[in-house]
Amino acid sequence: MNLRKYKAYVRAIELGSLSKAAAELGYTQSGISHMMQSLEDEIGFPLMERTSTGIVPNSDGLRLLPAIRQLLGAGEALEQSIAQIKGADTGVIRIAAYPSLAAYWLPDIIKSFRQDYPDVEIRVAEGGTDIIEGIMERHEADLCLYAGGEGHDFTWIPLCREQMLAVVPPEHRLASWKSIPLDAFLNERFIMPMPGYDGEVHDVLDQLPHYPQILFSTCSDYAIINMVAKGLGVSILSELLLRAYQSEAVAKPMEPAQWRMVGVGVPLSGSASPVTQNFIRYIRAHVETLLENGVITAPEG
Repeated sequence: MNLRKYKAYVRAIELGSLSKAAAELGYTQSGISHMMQSLEDEIGFPLMERTSTGIVPNSDGLRLLPAIRQLLGAGEALEQSIAQIKGADTGVIRIAAYPSLAAYWLPDIIKSFRQDYPDVEIRVAEGGTDIIEGIMERHEADLCLYAGGEGHDFTWIPLCREQMLAVVPPEHRLASWKSIPLDAFLNERFIMPMPGYDGEVHDVLDQLPHYPQILFSTCSDYAIINMVAKGLGVSILSELLLRAYQSEAVAKPMEPAQWRMVGVGVPLSGSASPVTQNFIRYIRAHVETLLENGVITAPEG
């Protein structure tokens, strides 16, 4: 089985273009076209359709994509294991992460990692809960960094607890309160993260007898903060995001306190590649530093 054909197919689908995939992977246009024809002949049926804007997978190609990505991940893990035995560390790490964690954790982690492993390519995809879990389900990432990974089809490694805070306008009556009871939201206009980005916020609001009036929805945490600062409503966001982003919006703890668990998700059955396992060690080291400095809170127990 020639994995290069499968890798070329997946990259062509991701880019929507055989020519772009050929340029990236170092093939000629005729070379990659021949590879795709050879792959389809080997499998026994077509995998893609050509459109006016490029190529897309057909229904059979879509069905095979998760298995092909899993196959390529296993091949990458094998290559990295061989490289590690030889004393070299190379490969690709694909990370799916919350935008806040990608912005405020990953730069320091990647900087430290690349000082020791400069030949490793790192790809980061940002998204909300639904996007990240979909990426993991389709085997499009080697690890994810987000909250709430318990009960899914990947190994979950809790790292820290992060407090969820109420966010109110600076002139709002609640801005002077030491903490904000959950039922105080009931009579407020609420700015809600878009579906797929709002898992922890739903967990908080589900404790109320009914939801507050949802005035706006957006997939951007920064848009929510700025809307709150302008007096358009109140919301709930993570402590990390609010600490890192300067705004006139006022953040307050809730009563009772609300938390989310941040952690790392990796594929099941110990299939994480050696280079991915190395990267997780750097994540843990970064978290330990934050814990020692009191920036974050350790998981319970």
